[in-house]
Parts: sequence; structure tokens; C-alpha cells
Amino acid sequence: MAYFLKNKSMTDLKPNQIENALAKVMELKDKLFLVKETLKTYKINSDRLKQLKAARKEMGEQIAEEKRKIEDEFLADKDFEQAKNDELNLKNDIKEKTSEFRELMAKVNPGQDLSTYDYNIKGEPTKVQVQRVVKVFINGKEEK
Repeated sequence: MAYFLKNKSMTDLKPNQIENALAKVMELKDKLFLVKETLKTYKINSDRLKQLKAARKEMGEQIAEEKRKIEDEFLADKDFEQAKNDELNLKNDIKEKTSEFRELMAKVNPGQDLSTYDYNIKGEPTKVQVQRVVKVFINGKEEK
């Protein structure tokens, strides 16, 4: 409710508009639950399908074992070990710098829902868009 008071007049809303919309969402979710329950009664039961799934599982295990053997050979290579360490360090550095960048962008024009900025990074035109996101939670569960 505070969002509407700050950004939009409550007179733009019709009486019970929010309650009606929420009731419709909940009604549709109840219907979806019933449909899913109905679909659970239909199960595929086939001996051929069971054989194929078992073969797939065995093949997956063989693939994983072969992959482990090859990776063990890589571990003996010092360049591989260095590259893996570099990868881990760079991923952490990227995560940290991205977080810093997000904090800076959050300070730019905080009142707009969507902002677009053009930068020139190393001679390359780069467009940055910042979107303010509103999330809705119903009974503590996020609605997506």
C-alpha cells in the first residue's frame, strides 16, 4: 500500500480492486492444484521404459567414470592447476566488483523505474540499464 501512496494516488484504484485481483489469483492457483492432482493419477508404467532408464543410468555412470579418469590426468599438469586457481580468483573478483557496481548504480536516479545510461568503455559503446524491481509476496511466498 505504501508504494501506491508514494507514487500513485489511491483515487486511481477502484474499490476492492486489489482484493479482487488477489482473489482471482488465489482462485486460479486452487484450480491449478486440482489439475495437478488429477495429472498425478496418470503414471507411465512400461517394462521397456524401465530397461531404457536403467541403460541410461549405466551409461551415465560410465561417462562420469571416463571423465574422472581424464580429469585426474589434468591434475598432474601444473598449468591446469594454475588456470583453475586463476579461474576461481577471477570469479570471486568479478562477483565483488559487480556488487560494487550495483551499489553505485543504485545511487543513480533512484526514483526512476527504468534508467538507461551510455558509457564508452575501452573505446566500446556500452549501454547500461537499471531497473527498479517491485516484488510481490503473498503470505510470505514470492509471486513471479
